[in-house]
Amino acid sequence: MKWVKLAKYCELSGDTPDAIYAKNRRRIWTDGVHYKKAADGCIWINTEEVDKWVEQDQSQSRRAA
Repeated sequence: MKWVKLAKYCELSGDTPDAIYAKNRRRIWTDGVHYKKAADGCIWINTEEVDKWVEQDQSQSRRAA
């Protein structure tokens, strides 16, 4: 499943809703790519794009070390 609601993503990842909101506020994640707010107000997380973000972040950390 590509998109999951925030509560399900938190259950799967161990992140808290506050951690997700912080990523959004600090623009670590991109609206419409990593997350989106639906017309009904629910926050949805794109697990495929978050996986890419995690993999990219790790590869950049290795290059900097």
